[in-house]
Amino acid sequence: MKQPPRPRRSRAFPPQEPASAPESAPEDDRRGAAEVVEAPQASMRGEESGSEREAHFSTGARASRIRRGSEARDERTARRERNRELRRSRREAAARPTSGDLLRRPIGQSDAATVLGSSDESATADLGERRKERQLAQRRLVLTRIATVSAVCVVVAALVWGIFFSPLFALDTSKVSIEGLGEDGATTSEVQAAIQPFASTPLPRLSTSKVSAAIGQVRLVREAQVERTWPRGLKITVRPRQAVLAVKEGAAWSLVDDQGVSLSSSPSMPEGMAPTTLPDGDERSRAAGEVAAIWAAMGDELRSQITMITHDGQTVSMTLSNSRTLNWGVASENDLKAKVAQVLVSQRQARTYDVSSPVHPVTS
Repeated sequence: MKQPPRPRRSRAFPPQEPASAPESAPEDDRRGAAEVVEAPQASMRGEESGSEREAHFSTGARASRIRRGSEARDERTARRERNRELRRSRREAAARPTSGDLLRRPIGQSDAATVLGSSDESATADLGERRKERQLAQRRLVLTRIATVSAVCVVVAALVWGIFFSPLFALDTSKVSIEGLGEDGATTSEVQAAIQPFASTPLPRLSTSKVSAAIGQVRLVREAQVERTWPRGLKITVRPRQAVLAVKEGAAWSLVDDQGVSLSSSPSMPEGMAPTTLPDGDERSRAAGEVAAIWAAMGDELRSQITMITHDGQTVSMTLSNSRTLNWGVASENDLKAKVAQVLVSQRQARTYDVSSPVHPVTS
């Protein structure tokens, strides 16, 4: 048989313990009898009111438990929803590419959307700001390049002006050294006068060939070599002319070099020089050079017997001692002709010696 359900006790109001009896007092003794008589009736009424209260409290506790259970279910449901949202956001964050991934691989359309943002108005504003920043950066780069190029051009122009046009490297004639003339002060002064027109010309623009040509106009200078000595000087090495021929001019002898230039004069025939007669005009320089070459090819024994060398512009003839004649011909094969003439003059007595064809000499 099923047992009848026990009445549930309310948890809201636990059973009250009977209050302890108050301490007896002299006044209570007088009321004790009346309380003993009324006790059974009061206990009956207390039992009835207690059962009603217990039934009321049982109904309230059941409703409270139902309400708390519903609240707990709602709270668990809300907690599960929050957990699902949290897991979903974590999965989305894990699937979304990071900035490092975007830098390590080419950016596609989806990644570009991630980098640049969405296509709403805020993303469009960001793109506009980025375009403006890029345009400003490009403008600054162009201005920087223009400024750099301008500064370089200014520096180059200043260097060009300072080197080629300023007096910083201008020629100072007091800093010009001349070598090769020895004690010939007159020729040195002429050389200094020849370079005077080039004074104050910057050395980078100074033509050394023009300076050398100007110095070559000096009568006693055969050749001049010019070198720059920075910052404002020159070094000039002069090769002076040397007299090798003595040309009879009236009662005196004019000392001439191998180019036909008269260097000085002498009242007597200088020793070691070839007594010569040269043609006038344009042939003089060439004739002097040919006579100087013939004189250099001869030996001392043959030279000592020559009293005059005559060049008519085409051929050369010589007058020997004792009124003998040596026909040299054109100035070619000078070494061979000099050897043949030396043998003929020393071994044969003749009035005329002809070595114009050295392999077939003729005497008469």
